[in-house]
Amino acid sequence: MSAKWDAFATEIDGVPAWIVFNADAARELPQLDLPNLMRVQAPFKADEDGLPLPVEEKRLEDLEDELEKWVGAIGGLYVGHVTALKHRTFFFYVSCGREEAKNLVRRIALRRDEDLAFHMEPDPENRVFLDLMLPTKDERRRMRDHARIAEMRLQGDDLSCPRPVEHTARFSNRHQAIAFANWARKNRFHVDGILSPNAETPWFVLQFHRRMPLIPEEIDADTAAITEMAEQLGGSYEGWSCEICRAEAV
Repeated sequence: MSAKWDAFATEIDGVPAWIVFNADAARELPQLDLPNLMRVQAPFKADEDGLPLPVEEKRLEDLEDELEKWVGAIGGLYVGHVTALKHRTFFFYVSCGREEAKNLVRRIALRRDEDLAFHMEPDPENRVFLDLMLPTKDERRRMRDHARIAEMRLQGDDLSCPRPVEHTARFSNRHQAIAFANWARKNRFHVDGILSPNAETPWFVLQFHRRMPLIPEEIDADTAAITEMAEQLGGSYEGWSCEICRAEAV
């Protein structure tokens, strides 16, 4: 079964970075005896956003496929890559020693005429992968927001079209829900109501919305603020939804 891959944008030591990671690796690694982390880094020519030019992306993808194939052949696991500062760094966990891994990378570099940097370090608890390459709670929230926006774009949504964006938060008591409703109104949300607990939903559920276009930065700002305030008051943010707004309907 092939691995499930995911990606997110972040910052590492203040530098913008794009991380692609093996979402199954956190579950697989503890079951494997792969105590050493191997990094292979390749430079690339970048566009104005610091990302690889199309021809460079194709080269990096081919390199990635070859590295994954040969490291997999010696029992290693490819866990992802980081793109930053005109370099892409590939991360692998392996059981072999430094010389065997270094020779493997050297052969690939010579065959492909690539300028590859190599580094290996012990990491038996996989802390580099778990702490560096997996998204934080805020990054996961942002990933969900951007995935939803991307899905709507594929359905023909005109993201610049203002429409009600509906949010839901839940709380264990009415005092929390009312306090949040007051915060929401002061921050330009329209509160639609508070649903009392019932047999199926043992929560006070607050529904509120704001009319706005689906600009990723504005959605990010809203969901970050809502999440923080809901948790500060002892509740939780359940997410957002809205109707498709197509250009011809504007």
